[in-house]
Amino acid sequence: MHMLKATALSKTYTSRGHVTHRALQDVNLEVLPGEFIGIMGPSGSGKTTLLNLLATIDKPTTGTIELGGVNVMSLSEKELALFRRQELGFIFQDFNLLDTLSIKENIVLPLVLEGMAVKDIESRLLPCAELLGISALLDKRTYEVSGGQQQRAAIARAIIHQPSLLLADELTGNLDSKAAKDVMESLKLLNETRRATIIMVTHDPFAASYCRRIVFIKDGKFFSEIRRGSNRQLFFQHILDALSVLGGNFDDIPITRA
Repeated sequence: MHMLKATALSKTYTSRGHVTHRALQDVNLEVLPGEFIGIMGPSGSGKTTLLNLLATIDKPTTGTIELGGVNVMSLSEKELALFRRQELGFIFQDFNLLDTLSIKENIVLPLVLEGMAVKDIESRLLPCAELLGISALLDKRTYEVSGGQQQRAAIARAIIHQPSLLLADELTGNLDSKAAKDVMESLKLLNETRRATIIMVTHDPFAASYCRRIVFIKDGKFFSEIRRGSNRQLFFQHILDALSVLGGNFDDIPITRA
């Protein structure tokens, strides 16, 4: 059973009836439960557009998306909002934490909004915090912890409602190399211990080397894909090789992290 199946996805932006930009063209993607997938491509290749479509934040011009056997295109706006809230988890480059709340309050916010009982919230919070190595930070404010710790808190918030699919957009983009490594190790642990299904857009080959499979897109189309063996260092090199074949501007790729 596929976790996600996207078929012939295209996204065209129009202005006054004229096609102004074809962001995606006939992209197919199948994701199995427990997969950890990276999406890479040069700037403007359509990778963020693809993520937004899979996240149901945007709608494709043509094509279909099935998530957990549900055709999301057939849902009403109200049904889609509920589906998104229950089934999907989101992690962004800029953390999106609320400064007025403690780390703990930020993490449990989705459950509070759902009206979950306090004791049930606590029983979910502690294992999440422990898994991500932030148990000692729960009472601190966002400005009292590092960027990497904030991002791990954001991951905890994204997984606390136990979504079927976790979507990440450039989640190491604002982090230094040590914090990026810590965050990617946390995601890897999440994938391996909780069988979390993760799709991550990144331009960073170091972050991508933690994925099990990388899908490359160029000019809005599927270009190629590679899978990781047991050696992450070797996979990192394969990613660099694939990117050099792909060409295009990669926003000054940091290649020294591995």
